[in-house]
Amino acid sequence: MKILIFSFNDKLGDGLQKVSFIQYLKKIFPNSEITYTTTLTTTLKTNLNPLVIGCINNFIEYNQITSSPFNIVKKNYIFIEKKFDLIIDLQKVVIKTIQLKKINHKKFFSTSANFLFSDYKNDLKLDFKNIYIERFYFNILSLLKNQKINIIPNINIPFIKTPILTKNNKRKIGIAPGAGDEIRIWGFYKYLTIAKLLRDQGNQIYFFLGPDEKKYLDICHKNNFDCPEWENNIMKSNNILFTMNLAKQIDCLLCNDAGTAWIFEFSGVKTFKIFGVTNERKFSRPGFSETIQVKDYGYDKLQSFPVDLYKKLLDKFLLSL
Repeated sequence: MKILIFSFNDKLGDGLQKVSFIQYLKKIFPNSEITYTTTLTTTLKTNLNPLVIGCINNFIEYNQITSSPFNIVKKNYIFIEKKFDLIIDLQKVVIKTIQLKKINHKKFFSTSANFLFSDYKNDLKLDFKNIYIERFYFNILSLLKNQKINIIPNINIPFIKTPILTKNNKRKIGIAPGAGDEIRIWGFYKYLTIAKLLRDQGNQIYFFLGPDEKKYLDICHKNNFDCPEWENNIMKSNNILFTMNLAKQIDCLLCNDAGTAWIFEFSGVKTFKIFGVTNERKFSRPGFSETIQVKDYGYDKLQSFPVDLYKKLLDKFLLSL
């Protein structure tokens, strides 16, 4: 059975949200050949690939399926000689859905325009609007399986060896101060202040720094904070499995709305995540994230949120662990 999955674009968080869906789809159709295609790019082909090896057979990026009405009548030569038993549309933009359906297929699934173009209908009366995105994907699987999947399983994370963090009875708290966009960053020096306060309370603190935060390595080390992903100013590994297995040793993570937060949440670690410009309900994994939306406290800018109020809310979160 040949299956084609279509998504517009996958950054780190977007890709992680789809891993459980892809792994479960492979269980439903164990003998299938799955092709994953995107209008732009997908981290499932790069950073996240170790999580979907054995599930996805082929990747097609830059597939020329766009929001342009012109593409509805234009031939897509990328797929002209391809045929699929099932096409799964993971987005809802009608123009893209029409282009996708032109690809040779037997069965077509799409929630676009309330299932107008889909061979599968919402017979189970499931929600597909204003819900957590991973639940959206599993409702798709429920209709494909014709049986509601109530519990979303954790993703399967293959084990690889990582450094063992300090063996003691102290609570291990990770801090990830970065994000892909400056507007989503609360501020490194605010996190540094929080780290010192938490250490004074007897916690063990670790900073998780991405390549863009390399400039903070020396500051962390001068303040006697360990950065377990780094050694001699070089990242120990670019393998997502390294970070996820390392994350499992941490009790909780303080972070912005960023890809690192998703890595920890999908590793089974609870996060304390601060939001300003993005939707805290949409971009947090249920059951694995406590959130602050700064606008709820009268602050227009994320960077204006005060350290003392953050610490007060953080203390409540830590008591709940």
